[in-house]
Amino acid sequence: MTHAHVTSWFLAVVLFVIAYMLYKKGDQKKSKIFHMIARLMYLLIIATGGKMLFDYLTDPTIVNRGPLIIKMILGLSVIGLMEIILVQKKRGVTKLRNWAFFWITFLLTLYYGWNVL
Repeated sequence: MTHAHVTSWFLAVVLFVIAYMLYKKGDQKKSKIFHMIARLMYLLIIATGGKMLFDYLTDPTIVNRGPLIIKMILGLSVIGLMEIILVQKKRGVTKLRNWAFFWITFLLTLYYGWNVL
């Protein structure tokens, strides 16, 4: 399940970058296609992450479940921020604040995913 989760978030980030560049270029049709595929990846991330979270929470050997919940909240925040950034770019509005939040939460999510868990 871990491989499917990592593959889906890696593909989501790649599709996010491609869709953002296409919106920036002004190609609405192609960017909408990549945006929709990225949304599908978001659903796969949530499904695989939810399954892994359920497996961890039901494991009696794990004592400290706090980092699991923090990672879940950070991961959902990253997905939300990616969607917000793409929709804002589609409308022609770009806010630096959302990019800052995105990078902070993305790096914290990676930190929790590899080092803490």
